[in-house]
Amino acid sequence: MEGLFGQPTLINNVETFANIAPIIRNGGEWYANIGTEKSKGTKVFALAGRVENTGLVEVPMGISLREMVYEIGGGIPDGRKFKAVQTGGPSGGCLPTECLDMPVDYESLAKAGSIMGSGGMIVMDESSCMVDVAKYFMDFCMTESCGKCIPCRVGTYQMHRILTAIGNMTATEQDLKMLEELCDLLKHTSLCGLGQSAPNPVVSTLKSFAEEYRAHIQDRKCPAGVCGQPVGETV
Repeated sequence: MEGLFGQPTLINNVETFANIAPIIRNGGEWYANIGTEKSKGTKVFALAGRVENTGLVEVPMGISLREMVYEIGGGIPDGRKFKAVQTGGPSGGCLPTECLDMPVDYESLAKAGSIMGSGGMIVMDESSCMVDVAKYFMDFCMTESCGKCIPCRVGTYQMHRILTAIGNMTATEQDLKMLEELCDLLKHTSLCGLGQSAPNPVVSTLKSFAEEYRAHIQDRKCPAGVCGQPVGETV
């Protein structure tokens, strides 16, 4: 077989390649002693958002989100309160305060409605609107869709449209119901992982921050003061 430039080629995650040399040097038993029972070794995260210390960090699997945010990240700036952390890149879920003491490993993140993904970790404080956060990540998924399958190509567009309407205070309860149905549709009928995981930010925020969606739709206001006012209304 031939790969790049007619030469034998390995296609894999660079992070996987980076683990090979230390495993060969120190042995598989050494590597297996790091991490949890099912998630071995370390993981590199891009810690970003509302924390004092941002950047790339390498931590053992199983470290808690609280340690990531408050010990390594240095806590939330300006005395604000922690609100959520989004893991796994644009297709990851947003985990609330109740998950702070959860271990960071593949199984725990999946059970909580998120993913390990590309190792992104974005911390949010009380100034973040979770509807706006969901719209931001859906915009990325919509743009990145290859367009091959209709559920992803059209579904991400429609989900972004509804999230925009919610943010503009023009959405209805029927729109919210449609948003939930689209989440299920994309997850179960998209052809690849992009479409299947694209609903994660929406599903997780609907689950943990439902009151913010209701405030936008029923009360026509954004609790965080991020989203716009209804058309024709002024502050």
